[in-house]
Amino acid sequence: MSSEFDMRQMARGAGKSVAFTAGSTVFNKGEPGDCMYVVQSGVVEMVIGDKVIEIVEPNGAIGFMSMIDGRPRSSTARVKENCELTELDARKFRFMVDEIPHFAQYIMQMLAGRIRGMGQAM
Repeated sequence: MSSEFDMRQMARGAGKSVAFTAGSTVFNKGEPGDCMYVVQSGVVEMVIGDKVIEIVEPNGAIGFMSMIDGRPRSSTARVKENCELTELDARKFRFMVDEIPHFAQYIMQMLAGRIRGMGQAM
């Protein structure tokens, strides 16, 4: 899902870059969620069981639900195409929600997309 707000450059300045190869897993459903990621390049599939509930492309975000509610990961993030992600920890997430115009709206758009995807997958 893309947003009119381009989060990639802002995230790159705020977090650390991590690379994942196709077929690898960024995180698994049920794991503790201590960070979120912004997709810089590549494609990540959000999976519950054997169902892909969302395809996340550059400028999309993953792992943000745990930043909001502090609960374990609600889905598995599987790398479909080699990707570069920017990792934002909980402290940085809270700072950005409070201080960066449009960041909260960006997260709400990502959340709405995830909810709609889950609804379609059921």
